[in-house]
Amino acid sequence: MDLGSDSLDIMKLMIVKGNIENITPHKIAVVAFIREYGLLKIEANRMIDCTVAPKYRKDFCMLALKLIQCPDMEFKELEALLTDGRYNLLSVHLQNFCVRLQNIYVNGVSALTDCVTSTIDKLMIESNPCIMARYSVLGLYLRRILLHLDKLTFVQVVSLYKSFCLYYQRGRPGLMMRSLSKEKLNNMEQQGNSTSPVIPEESKPLELSMKMNIIDRDNSFEECQWSRKQAELFTAQQANLLQINEKKAMPPRQLQKTIIQIMNDIPEYPDIHFLSFLNCIRTKEFSGAQDSLYNYFDRTIFNSSGNNTGTDRNKNFRYAALNRAAMHTHFGHRSVAMEAVREALARAQEAADYACLVGAATWGALAGGRARRAALLTRAPRSSPPPAAPTVPPAATPSHPRHTAAAAQLLAQHAAANGAKPAYIFQVIMRGDSINYLHSMTDLTMAGLANTAALWALYGKTEMASIACQLLLDLNTSMSVATGGAGAAACAAWRGAPALAHALASHLRCPRAHQVATRYHAHSALRAGKWEEADQSIRQLASSDRWESQLLKAEMYYLKGDASEALDSLYDILDYCKTEDDSLHFVSLRVKAMILMSQVQHSYSNIQSTNIRVLNEALWLAKGYHLHYLAASAEMHLANVQLSMGCAKNALSLVRKALPTIMADGSAYDMARAMLLYTKCRIATAAPCGEARLQVLQSCCEALESVKKNFTKVGAHLRLLQTWYLQAQLYHDIGNHAARNQCAWMYRQLEMQNSVEPSNMLLVMY
Repeated sequence: MDLGSDSLDIMKLMIVKGNIENITPHKIAVVAFIREYGLLKIEANRMIDCTVAPKYRKDFCMLALKLIQCPDMEFKELEALLTDGRYNLLSVHLQNFCVRLQNIYVNGVSALTDCVTSTIDKLMIESNPCIMARYSVLGLYLRRILLHLDKLTFVQVVSLYKSFCLYYQRGRPGLMMRSLSKEKLNNMEQQGNSTSPVIPEESKPLELSMKMNIIDRDNSFEECQWSRKQAELFTAQQANLLQINEKKAMPPRQLQKTIIQIMNDIPEYPDIHFLSFLNCIRTKEFSGAQDSLYNYFDRTIFNSSGNNTGTDRNKNFRYAALNRAAMHTHFGHRSVAMEAVREALARAQEAADYACLVGAATWGALAGGRARRAALLTRAPRSSPPPAAPTVPPAATPSHPRHTAAAAQLLAQHAAANGAKPAYIFQVIMRGDSINYLHSMTDLTMAGLANTAALWALYGKTEMASIACQLLLDLNTSMSVATGGAGAAACAAWRGAPALAHALASHLRCPRAHQVATRYHAHSALRAGKWEEADQSIRQLASSDRWESQLLKAEMYYLKGDASEALDSLYDILDYCKTEDDSLHFVSLRVKAMILMSQVQHSYSNIQSTNIRVLNEALWLAKGYHLHYLAASAEMHLANVQLSMGCAKNALSLVRKALPTIMADGSAYDMARAMLLYTKCRIATAAPCGEARLQVLQSCCEALESVKKNFTKVGAHLRLLQTWYLQAQLYHDIGNHAARNQCAWMYRQLEMQNSVEPSNMLLVMY
């Protein structure tokens, strides 16, 4: 018991020591700045019809608040802040301030203590009415400085004065001193020092040199650049900005430098380690994030061990486990994250902490997989607390809006990955969004819009996805701009607007924008037949999206004519898709791989039964998961197979069914090849001769104009040559020889400009 009480007393002593605020030369300068303004107001009150203008009062108040809240700065920085024009300050105020600092520098310790004590006396006691209220912000600051100054020993006061002399010398000659004339400064100094002896000019250099020697020999006063209250305000502001608007927070390198400075000044302050943890998460630095998280909870548990009650001794331990689970989930360490989740769940159940329980369940759903996510989401937060926890505090009840909104987003993702109806999914998202808007939760609002855009893109509704990305951009945070800008750039590239996509991507400096640009460059190179550029872009994309790059690699091998390599890459993708995975792109990746496999088999194999079976399976899978655009794409490939098999009427019927979806939400390339397939089906089903056939052929020639336009947008030179060739044949059948010759001439010019080799594969591919 004695040992426990001794450790408790030591803890209390350490906490008291951590709360003591050191007096620094900067704080003395701030006191002098406030003092001279107060004396000016006293003089103005004594004079008739003389007041300080409102703009000077307002700027003084704003500047004084900034000086109180900001960390200590060098005297040169203070001079620059006072004279750079950002604040409207009276020139006489600055002159008196310069004189006061010089008075302290010249007249020693007595002038320093007199500056603080006389400020309280003149501004709060002797003036009638009081210039400064004792309970105001400035009044509390001045009284706190006086209180701490009274607690210093004489040796500490002397050390403070020596530090002030060093502080003052580093700023001379300053901006304010140069702006004042020597005569006016001397006059002001004589008036300010009327109660103290004035040192002759010839004796000042000798005395100053003596002070310099003393300071060089003894500079033992420990300066503290950050006070506890300043550090708390800085930590709260930066943590809030990192959560709500990361763009306005300090840059990562500068923020970490400031964090290290605060750690050196206030070693016992634990919250700064958590801010370091957030900054490392922001820059994806695992080692620094782990060290900062452990340091934070080590210090928190140690500093608060004497204050914990018997009913909640493991609070810090369970939240340490919860944050560790969040950290490992963020970095993709799922097995380690699940260990932390189980620890947090056990401790939260033991303490009946529903808030921690919900948080641990959320991270468990993210890190666990499909089975665990389904089990946990069945117990998502509801509007009333469970009967087993009737004494949960209001902030931790299941109806807490943040828990409910987060559960709604997670439930929507899980439902989409498991084939739920889109109407139900978007209904869940709308409920979560309404909670976000009602409680102004910007981070969850951003997550909800990003989730909405991803789901619209999954279902193939690119226009709706583009609208959601624009709403993300309107939030104007760093993360929303990165996500929304990358999504908008992807939609622009999808629609065949490369200039707009490049302009959007050039303004973004984030991995998502680079990934979008790399994917677009790979697609462009494949369509143009530039295999080396395509291979280079695919290799770059592999570092951020392995399976998307694998799909593009299979397409590259297919277009080059290497069917075996293409099939090997597609089998790798399908083998991966057989494993349990609950990501949103899981089903869409599998359907895309099956469609591309059917295209390879259709181009290089004479057995079409296997090809039709693969396409039917892909179509069934796409419809089962409500992937409308991929289903329409599968139907287009089925129609192409039917057309090659001679079933032109069935192919035309299937194309007419899928064409509206392709034309409404498809890319420029997909719209072009869909219209080209539709034209082929119409030609195949047209009458063998007569006026009706001529009308159909003329209509097909006109339709091919839009096909050529879209192929030109995306740079698909091989498909463009095929279209010019088909159009020339149609004009020849119609009898329009001039148009036929024009098409033939354009074909020849494009062939010479792009030096591409036409392939017979184009005759059968979709």
